[in-house]
Amino acid sequence: MFVCLWRIRNGDSCSNSSLIVLLHFTLNIFLAKRSFDFEIILKSPSFYAIIITVIFLYFEIPFPQFVLNTVMLLAYGMIVMILMSLGVALTQMKVFSFKDALITSFGRVILGPIIGFAVIKFFNLSGIPAGVLLIQSCMPSAILCYLVAHMYSPKEIVDNISSTIVVSTIMSLFTIPITLFFALKYFY
Repeated sequence: MFVCLWRIRNGDSCSNSSLIVLLHFTLNIFLAKRSFDFEIILKSPSFYAIIITVIFLYFEIPFPQFVLNTVMLLAYGMIVMILMSLGVALTQMKVFSFKDALITSFGRVILGPIIGFAVIKFFNLSGIPAGVLLIQSCMPSAILCYLVAHMYSPKEIVDNISSTIVVSTIMSLFTIPITLFFALKYFY
């Protein structure tokens, strides 16, 4: 994690993504399951991928082009699969808790950029890495949270998460352009 934070500070946005994925498949699973189970991390392929990525980044080993091409093709396929699973989940959703979803979406879409700006100031980021961090912090709730919750949490929590994803996506139609304006004006 410290290597990723160091690389983020020095302008490597790939490390930013690696840190996010690492937290999704460790901390998020513990929060969703509400217990610490190291065996889950050892069974997660993402954990090993992050370790390999950190080694490659730390020692500045270039990835072979065929590996990068394969990973990009798999990543594009996963985007489609995740969106399809969210669509299926939204069609099966029973309860739409608008009040709870609105509160959590407000925290995600409005407070997210404020926290992102604080991180930018704390790490003294500037230029494109700062703009990317600010824009990424205003994005709606991640579908990956839904998938982790679907595997490890009760159905009521999963329904609340899918409601939050829908409401935060609608709210982000208004907040992303504003954040994008500030990111382009001050960090580009």
